[in-house]
Amino acid sequence: MTQFLVMALAFLAVYGIYLAALVARQQTDPAAFLDGGASLPGWAVSFGAAGVMVAGIGLGDHLTLMARFGLQASHVALGLVLAALTAVLVQKRLWLAARITGIGSPGAALADYYGSVTLRIFLLILAGLFALPFAANQLSTLGGLLAEVTAGAIPRATSIWVIAFFLLLPAVIGGWRATVLILALETVLIAALLIATTGFAGLVLPGSGFLAGGIPTVDGNLADRIPGVIQFSAGIGKETPPGGIFTTVGIASGALALIGVVLSPGFLYLGMTARAGKAHAFAPVWLIAGLACGLLLLVAPFLVAHLAGGLVALATTLAAIEPFAGLGLLLLALVTGQVAVAFFTTSGALMITRELVLPLILPGLSARNARLTARIALALCFWLVATLAAFAPLLSAILASLALPLAVQLLPAVLGLAFVPWISRSAVLVGLILGALVVFFTEPPGLILFEGLWLDLPWGRWPLTVHSAAWGLACNIAAVLLVAIFTRAGPERLDRDRLHTEFAANRQIGSGGGAGRGAKGSLTLIWAFLAIGPGAILGNTFFSQPVFTQGEAALGLPSLWVWQILFWLIGVLLVWWLAYPSRLGITEQHGLRPLTPSDVPGLIGDPSTPGWIAAGLARVAGR
Repeated sequence: MTQFLVMALAFLAVYGIYLAALVARQQTDPAAFLDGGASLPGWAVSFGAAGVMVAGIGLGDHLTLMARFGLQASHVALGLVLAALTAVLVQKRLWLAARITGIGSPGAALADYYGSVTLRIFLLILAGLFALPFAANQLSTLGGLLAEVTAGAIPRATSIWVIAFFLLLPAVIGGWRATVLILALETVLIAALLIATTGFAGLVLPGSGFLAGGIPTVDGNLADRIPGVIQFSAGIGKETPPGGIFTTVGIASGALALIGVVLSPGFLYLGMTARAGKAHAFAPVWLIAGLACGLLLLVAPFLVAHLAGGLVALATTLAAIEPFAGLGLLLLALVTGQVAVAFFTTSGALMITRELVLPLILPGLSARNARLTARIALALCFWLVATLAAFAPLLSAILASLALPLAVQLLPAVLGLAFVPWISRSAVLVGLILGALVVFFTEPPGLILFEGLWLDLPWGRWPLTVHSAAWGLACNIAAVLLVAIFTRAGPERLDRDRLHTEFAANRQIGSGGGAGRGAKGSLTLIWAFLAIGPGAILGNTFFSQPVFTQGEAALGLPSLWVWQILFWLIGVLLVWWLAYPSRLGITEQHGLRPLTPSDVPGLIGDPSTPGWIAAGLARVAGR
């Protein structure tokens, strides 16, 4: 199987290089290297976004958690519907902001909208977290998987460096457009492999399977039910919650963490560089909420039912029956990891180049020199990722835990740009800082640092089975609302209102008036309460022990699984309603009126280097 696996990976690498070379030949404008000319094909953006969502949550990690905790862990996949709703709400408005103001990256858009250098720095730090430790953690997992599969014939470090090199080449050759096209095609491959591998395993492997035997979880965990609304546990590392960690508040907060993928700088950048059309509707509705969530809810349990011995053990068992079946399972895990590494590293390097290096450190470069600078940044980022993955895997894993929950803390700022002009700069910054601190001290980096230097904290990771993203966002929103009361009419409000006036003038939203907006908001809250909130506890027995009967129903299926499928279908309809009839996912280039600095003097920022950066560069250059 090792020989077939190496050949398959080599074929994917060569095909990626070939596709990148085709893009490079057709891309005559050097400036398009960094953003694909802000006209990426809608199909590529749609499939690429779905692949990034699955890769961002970690398909291998999700399957492992399902094998340990059963359907309660599978329930978190409904968070993809919540992520799709968030994408529908924010991506069109960010796309419009980019076209109206001429600002093509999320960090610059948020920083100039709120007039804050701090926001730009936070976005750059967040892009670095995704591009380096987050990607390095994924790459380290890939290297360990290859070493385990080949029984050490391909060493872990060698695997890491080779994978990083062949992921770098397409990005260096074809830039952003080539990367997105390759990821879109790999997303199709991931979906096909998951379906084919699961179907083959169900046909040939002995045992009762998921429908008859369920998922054989670790002792003490409830395999087919949620272990409660909340558990008063001090958190992972302090206590072991009985029945499992995925209570309803654990599921809801875990679903909030999935929004971090949508709010990651790279994902926002992907949406801003798409061409006009229906990509911002098709991707969230049919691919993220529909296909990705459906596969994780409907197909993954049948695969996980055979995963008790681990991924490699299952691949070996399948390979003994049919070598290509075992190869398909391994490729599923490897390609998903490669999507995460390639996307977050490439997007991070290009955004740092575009937002920091070109405008502030090396202003005035020609388009060709800017492209060369971006290629150097890509090479440096992939080298750093490979170095971290090969020599500091533990550090990468610890720092990677901060990426998603910190990205979630951008939600008030992004919603303010998209819909809520009374959210002020002060409110966003206070909320962001407070939320980030709470995240830091409910994740391993803060716990390790504080307990290593001072004393033990009374809580561990995710206290009360609530994800750190939810703890941070709750404090963040509370601070934003409190500060906004006193600062919503500040002097910079006029500039924000002008952009929202352009939003309203350029593209009306089919909200159906106040009643329509109320209905959409109410239905969304009801769905969230019943699907991933406290109401999900009803799914444990709703279909097996109906309240309107005296006995049990002979359903033959886990009640919780039927509940998940029902609210998945309702969720897809809800996302469709917002994306298509309400036109929140439809973008059009025709009729847009770009603003100039004279129209909104405080919004479209001066591209010159800030004084504090210029002074620092002068000191370095003078030595």
